[in-house]
Amino acid sequence: MKKVVKILKIFISIFLCSFYFSTAFALSSEWVVDEASKLRIISPYSQNASKNITIGLEYQMEPGWKTYWKSPGDGGFAQNISWENSSNISNINILWPTPMEFEILGLKSLGYENNVTFPLEIEIVNELQDTVIDLNVNYLICEKICIPGDARIFLVIPAGEKIINDNYFKVEQALSLLPEKDFSKSYLKNINANIFKGDTLLTIQLRIESEKSFFNPEIFLHTPFGLPVVKNTISYSANNKLIIAEFDFDKHLISKESFPLEVVLRDTNHNFEHLLSAQIKNNDHNKKINTFVFYILISLLAGLILNVMPCVFPILSIKLMSVFTTKQATARVSFLTVALGIITSFLLLGLLFLILQYFNFAIAWGMQFQQPYFLIFITLIIFLFMMNMFGQIDFNLPQNFSNLTFLSSSNNLFFRDFFNGFFATLMATPCSAPFVGTAITAAFTQNYIIGMSIFLFMGIGMASPYLLVALFPKIVNFLPKPGRWMIYVKYFLGLLLFATVVWLSNVLLSFFNFYFLTLSIFLLLVITYRRKIPVFKNIITSALLIFIFFASSLQLFQNQSLSVNDKDWLNFFTVDIDQLVDQDKIIFLDITADWCATCQFNKINVLNTDQIVREFKENNITLIRADWTKPNDKINTFLEKYDRFGIPFNAFFSKKFPNGILLSELLSKKEIVNTINKLKYD
Repeated sequence: MKKVVKILKIFISIFLCSFYFSTAFALSSEWVVDEASKLRIISPYSQNASKNITIGLEYQMEPGWKTYWKSPGDGGFAQNISWENSSNISNINILWPTPMEFEILGLKSLGYENNVTFPLEIEIVNELQDTVIDLNVNYLICEKICIPGDARIFLVIPAGEKIINDNYFKVEQALSLLPEKDFSKSYLKNINANIFKGDTLLTIQLRIESEKSFFNPEIFLHTPFGLPVVKNTISYSANNKLIIAEFDFDKHLISKESFPLEVVLRDTNHNFEHLLSAQIKNNDHNKKINTFVFYILISLLAGLILNVMPCVFPILSIKLMSVFTTKQATARVSFLTVALGIITSFLLLGLLFLILQYFNFAIAWGMQFQQPYFLIFITLIIFLFMMNMFGQIDFNLPQNFSNLTFLSSSNNLFFRDFFNGFFATLMATPCSAPFVGTAITAAFTQNYIIGMSIFLFMGIGMASPYLLVALFPKIVNFLPKPGRWMIYVKYFLGLLLFATVVWLSNVLLSFFNFYFLTLSIFLLLVITYRRKIPVFKNIITSALLIFIFFASSLQLFQNQSLSVNDKDWLNFFTVDIDQLVDQDKIIFLDITADWCATCQFNKINVLNTDQIVREFKENNITLIRADWTKPNDKINTFLEKYDRFGIPFNAFFSKKFPNGILLSELLSKKEIVNTINKLKYD
């Protein structure tokens, strides 16, 4: 009898152990298989003893197939879950991961691709009883065609002390993909919404502020009305920590004056969801004024700062020097004429850019410096300015021009001043001063009226020093009286222009070789001293000038090299950033050009300093550099991905930040070091 009892105890122990270990394994329903997808429920616990539990509804779809978010957009519909046949459950709430935008059959939609797990929050009536989950899931998946699905899924979660199983990680991973809702756990500080109704459109305007910079953010809206997916316009503050995003919809799509508005935002630094109570305002007048004022201020500041950039400052200084040699009334008109030339040239530049954008040409601030003929022309003009500063050349219009009414001898000075304004604008374009990138991005991402307005006010901002002198010519009384010091200042400005000529000559070497440069120097000297060389007085000079322009097409003078010569830097055109990121490399990308003055400033003052070079080496940063001195489609495409229309472009990439952490246009050592620390320790 004792042996029987002992055997019975062993059998019971084995049975209980086997039951324990079987429930410790992953608890999930059977797959419900459809034509291109399958669904199941997974539970992170093999037993449950709490009032609330989060399980997962797992989708596995064939490659390329997609299902929809709760606001699907133009096509499709979101999944619907019925749980009436379940027992011991009081409520089930679907949690939606942050979606992606895609296009199927010409319709823009929001949803998920390939595999996705939706966390389901379950409220249990009695935690001491088994929980029976019986779901009916109605859903739609699409690729080139759409297939509706209707899945009946069944799972029982036994009552008892919680036992974690193999599904726990899957559910936690799904929860980690959900947008954060608590401001205190994110970098976001505030989200406000204003809804404005115009004659035909209704505009949802979002003002979002963060402690961290925004980089190419994606914003998704969920409302009770099933709104379509529309392209939003985003304007950035100077430090990229404040954005204003606007969505325009047909006003008839929204049928209530107040409604809940759910905003989901995702980028490198953010994945956040916020629920707002939206109230429609009957007109959008104030909204337009506030947005327009923001653009005006940014544009004015951008244009004003351009005057102190090394590309432009010598031109401004030369013009200010002329105040001492002209009468006050004449000086006033002269400065107004230069201002008019600057503003006109900005408007023409904006018009040209917007026309090119309309016809889908790649556009960028400073793109004309990628054209060798333009470089030849601008170098010649700077050289003539330089020789004028050194007293070697006097500017006079050809005699036969003076017979024209608008170029009469009394107007020669103002004709020259007007084109001096054009010239100052051309010299400003390779400089990406603070606010310039923000203004240019806004100009190319807003409507054409706002875009042209941005160029107009950038022109006014750059012309403001000239306008100030024109309005208050007595301001020069605060300067020292005219004297010998002006000669030395004139020579100093000549030296600045000489440095500009050297810089432009270096840029030309990216297109041409030393043979071309030598010939160019010879021709420039001939132009300067042709009156002292009888053989070059007449037609010979003109012939040589024509030759210098057309000789650039000869193979003898061309330089085809696009290689990066920095030994510590990899060439952007020969590496794959995504592949390096997959290898867990930390990457620093520098897109630069020989004509980009701000890029050279960043190199000298930050990137090439001993401190930053040491930081890169000690932290095993992979350095990649792209040379955009010449036009290149790969760089154009890359910049467009980040809504950038100029350089410098600097960013870090890593496995945790595959979309990059973009840096300021004007780099600082502190910004580089702080970003490296973020990549290492976040």
